[in-house]
Amino acid sequence: MANIMIPSIYPVTSHTDFVGKGSTFVAVSGKKLHGLSFIPVALQKGAAKIVVQEDDQLDDALRALIKDFGARLEVVQNARKSLAELSAQALNYPASKLKIIAVTGTKGKTSTSYMIYHMLLSLGKKVALSSTVEKLIEKNLVKIPLTTPQPDQLHIFFDLCVKSDIEYVVLEVSAQALSLHRVAGLVFDAGIFTNFSLEHLEFYKNMTEYFEAKEMLVLLIKKPENMFLNIDDPHLLKLYKKYPECSTFSQEDKNATIYGWSHFTDHGLLLHAKIKNKTYMFQAPMLGKFNAYNLLSAFGVLHSLGIDLQELMLSMMTLKKIPGRMEPYNLVNGARCFIDYAHNPSSFEAVLSTLRSMTPNLIAVFGAGGNRDKHKRPIMGAIAQKYCDAIILTSDNPRDEDPAVIIQEIAAGFADKDSCKVYKELNRTAAIEFAYELSENKAIIAILGKGPDEYQIVGDLTFPFKERSIIKKYLQE
Repeated sequence: MANIMIPSIYPVTSHTDFVGKGSTFVAVSGKKLHGLSFIPVALQKGAAKIVVQEDDQLDDALRALIKDFGARLEVVQNARKSLAELSAQALNYPASKLKIIAVTGTKGKTSTSYMIYHMLLSLGKKVALSSTVEKLIEKNLVKIPLTTPQPDQLHIFFDLCVKSDIEYVVLEVSAQALSLHRVAGLVFDAGIFTNFSLEHLEFYKNMTEYFEAKEMLVLLIKKPENMFLNIDDPHLLKLYKKYPECSTFSQEDKNATIYGWSHFTDHGLLLHAKIKNKTYMFQAPMLGKFNAYNLLSAFGVLHSLGIDLQELMLSMMTLKKIPGRMEPYNLVNGARCFIDYAHNPSSFEAVLSTLRSMTPNLIAVFGAGGNRDKHKRPIMGAIAQKYCDAIILTSDNPRDEDPAVIIQEIAAGFADKDSCKVYKELNRTAAIEFAYELSENKAIIAILGKGPDEYQIVGDLTFPFKERSIIKKYLQE
C-alpha cells in the first residue's frame, strides 16, 4: 500500500496551513476559534480573496489590512456553505465526475462502507473509500482526518480520485457533516441509512435534532429508490412512511426491497438475500447479526447501481478484517480478544450480545470519551454489566475531563449484581494487561471504544497509543 500525498496548498480553504499565493481563505466560525482571527496569517501567506459571513463583525483595522494586501473581500450569507461551493468550483466540480455512494447511521457506517469498497474492488472496479478509519484511492492511502473531511479537503480528495480515473467513491457521511454543510452542493448516486440510536448529544440539543440532521441525506440522493433504509429500526420505518419512494432492507419484513436471513457457521456469517424474487447466498468471515444488516444494505445499493449480485457471491470470502471492527486475535492462553470501536449504547448491545453467545467468560475493557455525550455513559455501563462476567473501567480519550469522574458516571449505571465483577484501572495499558491476567481458555476479552485509533487524547495533547501493540505479546504464534 502506497501513500498518496494531498497538495500542500489548496485553491480554497478554511485553514491557514493550506493557504498559499492566490488562495481563497474562508473565515469559518469554529467551536473554540473564529476564522476571522486568522485572516492576517492568511494574507501574509498570499491569500488573494477573503470570504466572511455577513453577520461577522469585521473591524476597520481588519478591513484596512485586507485592502493593504490587495486581497478581495467577499461577504456571503453562510461561510460554511460557501467553503463547499467555492472548493468544488475551484477544482471544476470533481464530484460530478464520480459515482458516489453515501453511508450514514449511528453504527455500521464504516463496516458497510468497507464491504461496498471491497466488493467493487473485487469486481475490478476503480473505487475509492472515505471512512472514519482511512481514506483510500484503490489500495493507496490518503492522509485526511475526520469521518467526513472538511469541504476543502473533501473536494481535494475527489479531485485526486478523478485524476486517478476512479469510477466509484464510497463516502461515510456523519450527522455533523450534514449539519455543518461539509457535503453542501453534492448529490449522491446511492445512499444507506443503517440505523439510529442515542449518540452525539454533546453536539445536538436532543435526539430529534440529531435524527433530522441524518434525515437530510435522503434529499441528496439522485434517485430516491437508490436510498436504502433499515425498516427493522423503528425510527427508519417512520422515515420510510415519510419517503415511501425509498428502498428498504430488513431481516424481519419479507416485503422489503431486499430481505435477508442469516446464521453463523465455523466460517462466519452465511447470509441469504432475496431481491426481486431472486435469492442469493453469501458467506463472509464476520460475526454478528448487525453485520448481516450491513451486508444486506451493501448488496441493495450495488444492485440498484446495476451490479450483478451473482458476481459478488464469492467476493466477501476474501474480505480481510475491518480495522477496529470486531477485530479478532487468538491469545496464547486459549482466550480470544476482539478490538472494536463500540462507543455508544446500541453498539455495546450489538457487540457484547454477539460475544456473549460465543464464550462462558466475557471480559470487557472500556471507558468513554471526554467532552462527549454524557447521557450514554451509565447506559453503556448497564449494558456491559448485563452481558459480562468482568468489567475493567479505564480511560478512553478523556480530553478536558477527569477520567476518574468519567468512569464514575459509567458505574452509575451498574445494578447490585455479584455475577459481574467490576474493576477500575485508569491506565489503559495496565487495564488491558489485567484483562489478560483474568482470562483463561475459551474466554473473550472485548476492548471497546477506540477501535482503529492509534492515539489517546489527554487535555490538548495527543499521545501515540496502540492497543494492538499491547496485546501483541499475548498472541499465539
